[in-house]
Amino acid sequence: MAASVPPPAKRRKEDPTPSPLLPAAGWSALPPDLVRRVADSLLATKYLDCYMDYRAVCSGWRAATDDPRSDATDPRFRPRRWIVLDEVFPSQGKMLLLNTDSGRFLHRELPLLNDHHIVATTRNGYLVLADKSPPHAASVLNPLTGVVIRFVAPVPSEVGSAAVVFFDHASLALTLFCDSSHNIYTACRDKIGFFVQEVPGPEAYYDILRKALLLDGVYADMFDESTFEGVVDDLCSLLHEVVMFFSGGLPDVNDLKWFPLLGLDSHMLLVVSTKGSTFVFKKDIKIGKLVALDNINNYAIFIGHQRCLAIDVDKFPGIEANCVYYTKILGLSAHICKCNIKDRKVERISEAAEFVKQGKQFVLVVDRPFTIIHLLSSYTINIPESQLALQQIP
Repeated sequence: MAASVPPPAKRRKEDPTPSPLLPAAGWSALPPDLVRRVADSLLATKYLDCYMDYRAVCSGWRAATDDPRSDATDPRFRPRRWIVLDEVFPSQGKMLLLNTDSGRFLHRELPLLNDHHIVATTRNGYLVLADKSPPHAASVLNPLTGVVIRFVAPVPSEVGSAAVVFFDHASLALTLFCDSSHNIYTACRDKIGFFVQEVPGPEAYYDILRKALLLDGVYADMFDESTFEGVVDDLCSLLHEVVMFFSGGLPDVNDLKWFPLLGLDSHMLLVVSTKGSTFVFKKDIKIGKLVALDNINNYAIFIGHQRCLAIDVDKFPGIEANCVYYTKILGLSAHICKCNIKDRKVERISEAAEFVKQGKQFVLVVDRPFTIIHLLSSYTINIPESQLALQQIP
């Protein structure tokens, strides 16, 4: 018997009634309180760039949400855990950013860069700029919101490319570092000039303080609540503990390379490299001493000649957990190495050198990084020169 043929399907008539989820007037007619709740959820998850795109949908949504330009010191509108990868992917008026928490890349077009010199980038993604025309007044650009914080003080021509922005309630301060003189320059928004501070003690103390404040470090968050001398004393005390752990004495501090950072379950860690080995320490509050760790769970740490960062390997495929990735400089080239924290086993990522030195910078041998490991290592080994400082060179 022939198989029975089902009757032809009846075409359903479209229901002219709009979806109850969509107002008759469209998305722009959503109630303001609902629009604001969605916006607040974006800010709570630190998706500041998505918040800005959200506000750009229509005038009604902008009216229902807070404008970042209304208060530049509002902590909700500060970039968090963003790094600027301009030295790897340079382009006129554009910046490549990476969020080290989520692993998201963001290519941002910033027309303001065409009219300013880039002096430095900060640990959370701010850009420190200087007017191209004298007296080269300083300003700070938030690349996620487009908000510009202008300063009265001109940028000193001798400063390098390292900077940090401090917020303290309604005030805001900018700190710049000069590697040649080992001086630190600080200015508030309404001051006519930068206040200069010289780091006391051995020259290596300047490098220690610079790393502690510039990197993803706990001291950059605590600096507002302490005096300059207090931060230096605290860091020197930690340095003494590190040296005592290794030798029981106080040898030359230049024998140690260390990187204070915060980001692993909100603990302050110290990454110390000495005599071919890499150690990760945590401050044990109960006993008041540094303790060497053999496990940092699902994290990995990248350290370089200039900077360091900690990442969750779940967000960065191809990176091994519980390891420290670092660059080993050998003359005019550099290798990327990986050290397992548990067994201290060290291995190179590849036999050939990944970087060659050109001027003051180490550049990748290839035109573009092959892996995320190359990209993050390039970020940690270099800090771009201040464009203003380069303009001053005859």
